[in-house]
Amino acid sequence: KIFAKRIAEINEKVASSAAVYSIPESLDAAENLGYPVMARAAFSLGGLGSGFANSKEELRKLAQQAFAHSNQLIIDKSLKGWKEVEYEVVRDA
Repeated sequence: KIFAKRIAEINEKVASSAAVYSIPESLDAAENLGYPVMARAAFSLGGLGSGFANSKEELRKLAQQAFAHSNQLIIDKSLKGWKEVEYEVVRDA
């Protein structure tokens, strides 16, 4: 949410998403965002439990797998076909 707010301040767009904590919340979020969606386990590197869902049935299966790796799941509006650029910054304190 903080990142999305900062990006909005410079008039750039961010894909719609929701952080959820259960399978029913996952299904509700996907319904609000519209299928297809991308689901990914929060706080896990390497894409554990991540994937695309085109329907409730696909999302339910994907969410079950993702919740095995994290107690939070991020549901993003699918931007399949777009290129994602991600930066991870680590520093010594």
